Amino acid sequence: MITSAYVLVGLGGAIGSVLRWIISVRLDDSLGRLPLGNEGFAWPTLLINIVGCLAIGFIAGHRKHSLEVWHFWVVGVLGGFTTFSTFMLETSWQIQTFNWSFTILYVIATFGACYVATSYALKKSEQRSDR
Repeated sequence: MITSAYVLVGLGGAIGSVLRWIISVRLDDSLGRLPLGNEGFAWPTLLINIVGCLAIGFIAGHRKHSLEVWHFWVVGVLGGFTTFSTFMLETSWQIQTFNWSFTILYVIATFGACYVATSYALKKSEQRSDR
């Protein structure tokens, strides 16, 4: 059982990380922002975190799933997909450039939107689970 958990988390993490990278590069290309750096608003990271919060809310709200599903999707895929460490790095870069208005807007938008996304998904999935 423990070995399968490691495999599920590892595979899920690899998938989530690759998905995050692909989406980030595509959004950076389409929005005209470099994948790494401190210029501009970090839209890809914000959007990835919102999507990840929606997904984790839906999965957590469905209480009728197996531990394997939890290991693969929540710990693995979403752990690799969401980008809190990237969020903190980009926030630090903004602070270092004294770009306070973008920094404050980015932090508030990330926490606010991700809270709303997670809460919404939890409520919706709990309603479906009760049917």
